[in-house]
Amino acid sequence: MKILVTGSKGALGQDVADIFAGHGHEVIALDRERLDITDREAVIKLVAEQKPDAIVNCAAYNLVDKVEESEIYTKAYAINALGPSYLAEAAREQQATFVHVSTDYVFPGEKPEGYIEIDERRPISRYGETKAAGEELVEQAGGKYFIVRTSKLFGRPANSAEAKESFVSLMLRLAASKPELSIVDEEVGCPTYTLDLSQGIYQLVSSNFEPGIYHLVNSGLGVTWYQFAEEFFNLKNVSTPRKPVSSKDFPKPAARPRFAALLNTKFPQLRSRIDALNDFLQS
Repeated sequence: MKILVTGSKGALGQDVADIFAGHGHEVIALDRERLDITDREAVIKLVAEQKPDAIVNCAAYNLVDKVEESEIYTKAYAINALGPSYLAEAAREQQATFVHVSTDYVFPGEKPEGYIEIDERRPISRYGETKAAGEELVEQAGGKYFIVRTSKLFGRPANSAEAKESFVSLMLRLAASKPELSIVDEEVGCPTYTLDLSQGIYQLVSSNFEPGIYHLVNSGLGVTWYQFAEEFFNLKNVSTPRKPVSSKDFPKPAARPRFAALLNTKFPQLRSRIDALNDFLQS
């Protein structure tokens, strides 16, 4: 197969490109310099020229709080909603499979039991609005598409200068330099290893799954940021004192889903989060 990967310098995009290449497929890794996904004509032209068998869209604007600003919202909407719609349209025209990566932020976070794939999108932040719009536009474009929702990614650092540091890397760095840590004990989600997510995406593309929405997260109960930190601190034997605090201690412009664990009811379960953390920390 020939695969186009957008956002290829990001933490997820680089793993997706490596997984497909490792299985012997031709990979065309595209960053923003090679393809501006918000330029419809450029997208249609490049896809028509390359004639890929699949497109995996890992490009996103994910600085959640910045999106609350009107000027940044316009930029984020173009990247998170319009860009995916152009890619989906181009994929449909070439009869290529299209994979779009989305997020738990499309939900309001009101279900302690977690969200399944068919639950209603109802975002509570402007970032969430852009991602929900992206999902809707991909659906409207038609063709063979997979919308892959995931949560709180961790993995090797991105190659992009604008990429944000993962929570795991940030906390380990702070634990090595701070006398004590205060960590928000809210926002229940399902942290996921980029390598495992990439392997799941490969399975979606290479096997006979029905098009639609999938939740791909590492197995395990949803955790708060504090609970997640405890998991990898314990694995690394980190002794830095830490305490759970309220999100009110770290006020931010954008609202976050309080309970947004993603429940996978359609895809073979990814391995446990603890096993994934173990592998990541040892690498």
